[in-house]
Amino acid sequence: MREPIVPQLEGDEYLLWEARQSERHELHHGFVVAFSGGTRAHGTIALNLQIVLRRVFPSPCETFGSDVKIEISASTFLYPDASVSCEPADDDASSIRSPLFVAEILSKSTRSYDLVEKRAFYRSLPSLRTYLIVHTEVRCVDVDTIVSGVWQTHRCAEETVALGSSLVTFDEIYAQTSVR
Repeated sequence: MREPIVPQLEGDEYLLWEARQSERHELHHGFVVAFSGGTRAHGTIALNLQIVLRRVFPSPCETFGSDVKIEISASTFLYPDASVSCEPADDDASSIRSPLFVAEILSKSTRSYDLVEKRAFYRSLPSLRTYLIVHTEVRCVDVDTIVSGVWQTHRCAEETVALGSSLVTFDEIYAQTSVR
């Protein structure tokens, strides 16, 4: 599935190298791995999430899609499907360091990676308050939140998800898809 494609790199080397590439790559513990594309449902759900997130987390917070990396450490950079940061940043920056919110949309090829490895990476960030995992085979959203320093996972059986002080419906998340 994911194989290293270049020698081990550190943060600045990776950022310079990746800026010259025509495809996106993540950095995992210093190893560069190719970043695969998604399906129509994946892309639609990602856009739906970004629209919802801009409403739920208004300015000065910023909502990003999968073009902006998250710096986990000097040797690990990941591309989430959606993220929110409320810290000021340079418009030319290709990564953020302090996301408040991160979402991953599951696909068959990255399911276990998103559920285990990426979840652990994101939860290691002191700024992160919510990690959302959106399933694409059924209408189900897992919400990880940190409460009093302890991460809690809620698998949503309901048709709504609490984000910040807002309730977001599954209809908003899954709009224009055939996911049932």
